[in-house]
Amino acid sequence: MLPRLPEESGRSRGGSRSAPTGKKMITLSRKSGLTLIEMVALIVLMGVAIPPLMTMWADTAWRSGKAESSADAGFYAQELMEEIKTKAYDEKKLDDSGPPWSSSPGADDESYPNFDDVDDYNNYSDAPTSGYARQATVAYIQLSGNNWIACPAAPCVAVIDCSACNQCCYKRVTVSVSRNDNVVSNLSLTTIVGGGS
Repeated sequence: MLPRLPEESGRSRGGSRSAPTGKKMITLSRKSGLTLIEMVALIVLMGVAIPPLMTMWADTAWRSGKAESSADAGFYAQELMEEIKTKAYDEKKLDDSGPPWSSSPGADDESYPNFDDVDDYNNYSDAPTSGYARQATVAYIQLSGNNWIACPAAPCVAVIDCSACNQCCYKRVTVSVSRNDNVVSNLSLTTIVGGGS
């Protein structure tokens, strides 16, 4: 029950109302705002809730950046791989002199961008854009059962049925891309090209 005060002369106060007895009753009005206790509770609650949210947002931003870097690296690897696949299988096939294929992969007196066959790209490296490094390797391989195996460096001989390494029928081309800050480390694409018989 609210306290009753004697009625003031001719003037009513805000928030007061007339009592049935002719006297005015003063009521406490609710003003919008926060009490000190509510303010302290809010600060404590925010102090508990904000750090996990910030950690989650930072982790999301980092993962988003890593995904974008991986996509960029994949693009740079695919770009070089497509360029390599447009070249001839081997220099020897181009001029038809000597053994059927080169005995070891590597550039034949050309320099980039004048490479004219796949194995010219062996140990080629460049920086497609700032912060990224890209490298290509080319190696002779042979299919042994269900597995591709690396061939030792042996002179290539006449191609009969591509069943031996020294027939030099297949090359494995690998393009690797990495970022200097290791956000992307060694993203690789591999393809196998064949020289036929």
